[in-house]
Amino acid sequence: MKMEKSVLESETQHRLIQGDARCFPYIQDESIHLVVTSPPYWTLKRYNEHENQMGHIADYEVFLEELSRVWKEVYRTLVPGGRLVCVVGDVCLSRKKSGRHRVIPLHADISVICRKIGFDNLNPVIWHKISNANYEVNNGTKFLGKPYEPNAIIKNDIEFILMQRKPGGYRKPTKEQREMSMIQKDDYNKWFQQFWNISGASTKSHPAPFPFELAYRLVRMFSFWGDTVLDPFCGTGTTMLAAMESGRNSIGIEVDPGYFKFAANRLKEKNRNLFSQRKLMFFE
Repeated sequence: MKMEKSVLESETQHRLIQGDARCFPYIQDESIHLVVTSPPYWTLKRYNEHENQMGHIADYEVFLEELSRVWKEVYRTLVPGGRLVCVVGDVCLSRKKSGRHRVIPLHADISVICRKIGFDNLNPVIWHKISNANYEVNNGTKFLGKPYEPNAIIKNDIEFILMQRKPGGYRKPTKEQREMSMIQKDDYNKWFQQFWNISGASTKSHPAPFPFELAYRLVRMFSFWGDTVLDPFCGTGTTMLAAMESGRNSIGIEVDPGYFKFAANRLKEKNRNLFSQRKLMFFE
């Protein structure tokens, strides 16, 4: 389609920054239209060792306090009516690890934190991670109990896609932005449902990736052509790639040097394969 070709050829800017998600004063107030991100999975995943790696904070309450700092920065930088879309799974602790099986409700705690900051909570999407989430699903099957007996443990094979909106009015895109951001009918009907079946991404390069299809949907659904999308936990750069392909600008923040370099290489490779005038900027 002609419009799709125009979107791919849009002139956009993409900034990848090696830094801490808890503080990004270099991003101006109310300059971000959408945040799509997935925070660390408190102690469940093993990330590369780094002094500022939030996923390795041992105390859950301290972890939530540090995460709150990120959401406050997100709130500051979002435009009124802009959204924070947070992809997060709850954390299953095994009897072997913690003395009893229990589930830490990370998604619920994030929702409460965001409400206290000032966000409006909206309906989430439930992502069923078809044959993915090896770590989570296997974590669940270890304590299923004896076959066919009651009181077994339900598998942990979903994640929550939380929707938080900064109040202050609704977006007012231009006519051109509306036209360039149209979603095809079949996609619209499929995307704006509360239950998604999407295969997960490989964990070879990162312990907790989300698939391109998921990021692409969210960028298309909740931003307009020419908007700026932020991912403060950038990882391997999937959100930025989705923004590139959608005619949006993007900013990614990643604390780990290894993931930063991997994301930078993905962005460079994607830019070579496309015909648009995309400006890539890297700040280590």
